[in-house]
Amino acid sequence: MTNGAQLSSEQLNTIRFAQQNFLKHAALELHYERLKLANASDHQKYYQYAELQYFHKSRALHFKGQFSAASFM
Repeated sequence: MTNGAQLSSEQLNTIRFAQQNFLKHAALELHYERLKLANASDHQKYYQYAELQYFHKSRALHFKGQFSAASFM
């Protein structure tokens, strides 16, 4: 595994970008999970929020994979 001194500034910017997007989508995933649970009695809203939750969770995992893989370069 490399340390930060061995990574170029472009690689560090790519890692930061992936980390920021991971945090953004992880927060949105939790937000939509709370909205989904708050609207459990309204089936239309429940599934609408579940779909948004799934989207943001998948994007968070995508970005987590990017910065996790970049740290092993």
